[in-house]
Amino acid sequence: MTPERWRQVEEVLQAALEREPAERAALLDRECAGDPSLRGEVESLLASAQPAENFLKATVLADAAPLLDESESGSLIGRSVGHYSIEKQIGSGGMGEVYLAEDARLGRKVALKLLAPALVGDSEPRTRFLREARLASALDHPNICAVHEVGEADGRLFIAMQYVGGETLRRIINGRPLRLDSLLSISLQVADALADAHEAGIIHRDVKPGNIIVTPKGQAKVLDFGLAKLLEKTEGEAETHLTLTGAVMGTPAAMSPEQARGQRVDHCSDIFSFGVVLYEMATGQIPFKGKSRADVISALLTQPHTAASELNEEIPARLSAVIDRALAKEPAERYQSMGEMIADLRQVVAEAGGLDRLFISSGVHRGVVPLVPPRSRGLFGALGRRVQSRTSVVVLVVCVLALIGLALAIFSSRPAPPRAPIKSIAVLPFKPLGTEGRDEALELGMADTLIAKLSNIREIDVRPISAVHKYTGLGQDAVGAGREQRVDAVLDGHVQKAGEKVRITVRLLRIGDGASLWADKFDAEITDIFAVQDLISERVAAALAVTLAGGERERLIKHHTENAEAYQLYLKGRYHLSRLTDDGFLKGRDFFQQARDRDPNYALAYAGLADAYHRLSGWNALAPKDGFPRAREAALKAIELDEGLAEAHTALGVVKFLYDWDFVGAEGEFKRAVEINRSSSDARQMYGLYLSAMGRFDEALVEMRRAQELDPLSLEKVAGTGDILYQQRHYDHAIEQYRRALEMEPNSGFAHWALGNVYVHKGMYEEAIAEYQKAIPLSGDSPDELASLGNAYALSGKRREAQAVIDDLKERSKRRYISPTIIAFIYAGLSEKDEAFAQLDKAYDGRDFILVFLKVDPTFDRLRSDPRFAELVRRVGLPQ
Repeated sequence: MTPERWRQVEEVLQAALEREPAERAALLDRECAGDPSLRGEVESLLASAQPAENFLKATVLADAAPLLDESESGSLIGRSVGHYSIEKQIGSGGMGEVYLAEDARLGRKVALKLLAPALVGDSEPRTRFLREARLASALDHPNICAVHEVGEADGRLFIAMQYVGGETLRRIINGRPLRLDSLLSISLQVADALADAHEAGIIHRDVKPGNIIVTPKGQAKVLDFGLAKLLEKTEGEAETHLTLTGAVMGTPAAMSPEQARGQRVDHCSDIFSFGVVLYEMATGQIPFKGKSRADVISALLTQPHTAASELNEEIPARLSAVIDRALAKEPAERYQSMGEMIADLRQVVAEAGGLDRLFISSGVHRGVVPLVPPRSRGLFGALGRRVQSRTSVVVLVVCVLALIGLALAIFSSRPAPPRAPIKSIAVLPFKPLGTEGRDEALELGMADTLIAKLSNIREIDVRPISAVHKYTGLGQDAVGAGREQRVDAVLDGHVQKAGEKVRITVRLLRIGDGASLWADKFDAEITDIFAVQDLISERVAAALAVTLAGGERERLIKHHTENAEAYQLYLKGRYHLSRLTDDGFLKGRDFFQQARDRDPNYALAYAGLADAYHRLSGWNALAPKDGFPRAREAALKAIELDEGLAEAHTALGVVKFLYDWDFVGAEGEFKRAVEINRSSSDARQMYGLYLSAMGRFDEALVEMRRAQELDPLSLEKVAGTGDILYQQRHYDHAIEQYRRALEMEPNSGFAHWALGNVYVHKGMYEEAIAEYQKAIPLSGDSPDELASLGNAYALSGKRREAQAVIDDLKERSKRRYISPTIIAFIYAGLSEKDEAFAQLDKAYDGRDFILVFLKVDPTFDRLRSDPRFAELVRRVGLPQ
């Protein structure tokens, strides 16, 4: 047979194997029209493959091709190979034959696979056979078909494998959706098997219902790692490629898009194929269909699938969402580990309520679920009682052919290193259980409250709400978010509010492997939400195995209010404050005031009010005299009610630093805030800016870099490090830092503005002007960028343009607060010092906070030699 003819046979045979027997005749009529010889060859191969049905794979066919002209080897029935007595042949393939045999030593039935005699002297098939065996034997999991022994006897290489009875998942589905309990039990068993293989560096490459056996007791067994491939460990490790690069391997209806393109695949490909299995169990249908192999692949690559919940209304929306995510066409949009997918499947189980009796949590192996119990009319019904010899033979063939064509190198087995202790955690914004009636303030507020509680544990670094605020999307990958945040674990939850009732589900995931460390569900009245938060905090602390010292447990369960309405108003205030806009600060202020009115002893409401007011003045939405004093008042009240609030000490430190010019007192407040909450990146950031203003640059960089560690994706922290370097006159290093900020957010007006400031002091005026012109439209109504542009115009000799900016800012000052200091900068650039100092006198009278940077801001350099400047420094009270 020519290679071209074999490819034609293989294509038609593969298409036939993907269909039910009753559908094959019509397929052969169509594909073999006018070529009776082709039909005869395909029907002959189908007949020989009948015991194994759908288990003959692409690699099996590829291996069989060079052997088609070989004669059958002599029968081994009744003979022995080593201590195995051959009883009957139950299958064959390109690599050899499979027999039912008796293990004389242990008295058990096994499936014995023998390498074809014609290949014994061929080094490549021999190597391939042994690698296949070693890989299979390395997988020791209750839901993977086991390998008992690999050996050589009488000149024959053999593998002795587990004999399994049961039915393939393909037969069990048979075009109909499974019951939810059976679906979830099988799914979790298969997922755990795949997770175990992935941890061992092994991918399956052909996960589908035909490769899963379910025993009468409900135990699932994953078969056929014959298409598996050892994942690359390091760039330096060599890999022997035993298949043609770019070959499309696998079954079209179940393969991933990248597999269909012939690209390199990894564990994400198995996740996609497992999603196809889930879809078929949920609907009785495959997600991507077509009249031919090419049509199926085309649909797979280009067409969306119909949501499982649309085809089966009994499927929970969350399960449908799990399937949708697994079937994302881009690997980056799928689950990034089986552990993460298992955690979401367990969430489905938890939310299904009545299924709890089927599942037993076991901490030994990611909590493998028990088997679906046998029922008279359950998963199998009478089918489970009818497993006779013929069925057993089919199942046996399925199991043994599972190993055919395995083309891998097995990496050396080493004891797994002990798990590193969890030292950092991110609490993600809670998501809604449904898409309607979202309460984003409650979703974000639950995370904010738990962050505040868990921050009391000194052993753990907790990411601030500002770091996780962006993870509000419904499809957010929890483990991916944890990797971005560079933490050891994430707390991910869902919340649904209906009237006065609330349902909360939560899970704690380890980032290293996506394993679920703890998960639970809570149903409560909204008035009991505080108790739920306490319980979650305590359970998380227990799951993290931390020791609570001193008063940490008391702070972990401390309630700042017992008034549920005040709490909800506070959550809305925090939600609007996190928007970082003038409007958000104003709305946040209003909600905090309402929360305070509902509970006059609510310390957190006062702390939030202090935050809102100092941000309103710090962002120039209010004049310093209109915002900072109110922030001081609220912060002092919060501390009076609860001295242990880091947020209140930080806010009071900001007021003392930027407005009161009480520099000693400000440092004390920042230190106290950090002492209370080591994980407060905001407190460390403000302390870093304070130290820089005092000229203590080395200390400032330590605090700012620690703030950046605690909030690694914060543009403010990255740019804050640049600010210190800029004030230190390390301009090139500052440029590097601001460019890093722009890589994180190319449309950051602040980063473009800060980069322009450095260019000005390097004498690169045209570059600075270009950066300011980028910054202005990105910064809304902020006057700072326009003022800096005016200064650059002045320094570059464009006096008319600079004066126009001054006129514009003075006109704006009639309608809103404009810092006199930024106008003074332009006059300084024009060398009009009298006008500059006149503006600085106004700034002093108005307590303009920019004056705290008199000693270090390079923009003041053109005025430093004037005696009036030293006098201004003295009046502000900065250390000499």
